[in-house]
Amino acid sequence: MFRSKPYPEVFFSGDLLTVAEAIKKKDIEKAKQLAEKLPDIDAPGMENYTLLAFAVADTNIPAIKMLMALGADPSTELGSQGQNGSVAYLAMWRKTTEALKAMLEAGMDTEIQRGSSTLIYDVPTLEDNDSLRLLVEFGADVNARDRLGQTVLFNFINVKFDEALYLLDNGADPFVMSKSGMTAAYSVQKSLNSMDKSTEAYQKMLTIQQKMIDLGVKFPALTPYGERFRNDIVYCKEPKGYLPRSECKVEGVSRFDKPQSEESKLADEKILRERYGINAKL
Repeated sequence: MFRSKPYPEVFFSGDLLTVAEAIKKKDIEKAKQLAEKLPDIDAPGMENYTLLAFAVADTNIPAIKMLMALGADPSTELGSQGQNGSVAYLAMWRKTTEALKAMLEAGMDTEIQRGSSTLIYDVPTLEDNDSLRLLVEFGADVNARDRLGQTVLFNFINVKFDEALYLLDNGADPFVMSKSGMTAAYSVQKSLNSMDKSTEAYQKMLTIQQKMIDLGVKFPALTPYGERFRNDIVYCKEPKGYLPRSECKVEGVSRFDKPQSEESKLADEKILRERYGINAKL
């Protein structure tokens, strides 16, 4: 008799295998009775595969909801060292988003983290599946920041144009600025200046820029140097990183910062003077 993947015996043994076999046979009541007796609903099988991961891989919606009701954790990391991402990540990257939707309906946290970033940072394109739409529909924070102070809009602007527009249509902050003074507006401006004007990508970037203008963003944008001057942000040795000057104990210079060109300084000084009434000599 033909059996479809995933195969229970590949991942589990003992009591976990018995539960997985019941899940595979769609005998959810039996699977529930057996799962309730497990000391740990997230006990790992091979490659840290959990029963919830198995149900996701099987796109078994009743099993997913049953396991979630018993406390199965979608943030559990898969792989021998957690290198394969969480169960939620697995669901997000499947062709169908049925499993992801089932977990969200069962109360899954949309802000599960991988490193310093949340699920929304790792979504496939809208062309691939509906993961981004689902996360937004279920309340994902489209302005969640990573360790650099950037939101996912920064990531999408350069590589996922349709997704960037979708975020801007669904609450993404177009004025967002990272800890180092990089704004989404300057990222768009910098990309436009370096792109081939005959390409579809250039036209998409123009659309993103126009959307930001419609939302109140001003162009040309200040460089990170200009934004740091305007907001009195400095690079600190202690505590380390870019911070408001008032929070910095020992100022320093970032080894990643190159000297600002004279042309760039003049452009920033003009914007600071005409837009913000700040007379600066950078």
